[in-house]
Amino acid sequence: MKYFFDSIRTRAYWRYALFSGEAIGKFFAVLGILYLCVDLADAFNVYKKDRHSIYGLIFLVVLALGYVLSTRRPLSRIRYKIPQKDFAIEVLIGDLFKVSGEVIISTNSTFDTDMSSGLIAVTSLQGQLATNYFNGQTAEIDRQIEQSLSREQFTINERRPGKQKQYSIGTVARVSAHNKNFYLVAMSHMDESGNASSDLKMIDEALEKLWVNLASKGEVGDIVMPLIGTGRGRVAYPRKKMIERIAQSFADACNQRAFSNKLVIVVRPEDASEFSLNLFQVRDYLGHSLHA
Repeated sequence: MKYFFDSIRTRAYWRYALFSGEAIGKFFAVLGILYLCVDLADAFNVYKKDRHSIYGLIFLVVLALGYVLSTRRPLSRIRYKIPQKDFAIEVLIGDLFKVSGEVIISTNSTFDTDMSSGLIAVTSLQGQLATNYFNGQTAEIDRQIEQSLSREQFTINERRPGKQKQYSIGTVARVSAHNKNFYLVAMSHMDESGNASSDLKMIDEALEKLWVNLASKGEVGDIVMPLIGTGRGRVAYPRKKMIERIAQSFADACNQRAFSNKLVIVVRPEDASEFSLNLFQVRDYLGHSLHA
């Protein structure tokens, strides 16, 4: 609800809600239908147009505007179909774990899972994964990570807290629970103080390797991922542009090899409200900037 009220206070919402071509076309269409109803009422002597004509016109305009606004409420989900392609990009405001599909979760290059020491925050996506799907016990997650990474090369980093096996950016470990697959992708490095950091180059590299990893498994169905890098990754980059960056990376990968028909990018409601993310604007931005 907070996202709804925050959205209607933005200039972008009113520009797309009332002043876009679609909204203007809908307004005049509704106004024409209402005026036709007035003509019929006048013909049957139910209402006379020559009486209160100015007030009647104002009333019709208000009704038409009300109808248009009722159909142009702030969006919580958009879908952009790539022209002449068999895949689409969807962006939604919601809970990552409530969306069906193969779930992507960003992690650091040592795949730490320890929440008891505070190294991994309970409120982070990794923390929520452990809490919601593994009853807060990370031993099983660690076992599956080790099994998934058994053939991956690594270096030993003894200067940092937690695990010391450090893998390259873009390394992917798959864990499963409750008939759902989760792909942990190394997108950041953790320093000696336990703080993770990333940058755009690391994110691009991680995404490229992620798509290759998923493509090697054949068609994997819908892919669901968060707005990576903008939270604990500490990448100073606008959310709207990060959505386009992720979408473009996915589109480029699908041009080389079709492995999924849909990418779903999930934005936390708190982030959408705090950073005034307007999905009308995002949809238009994807339509103008995304190429495939």
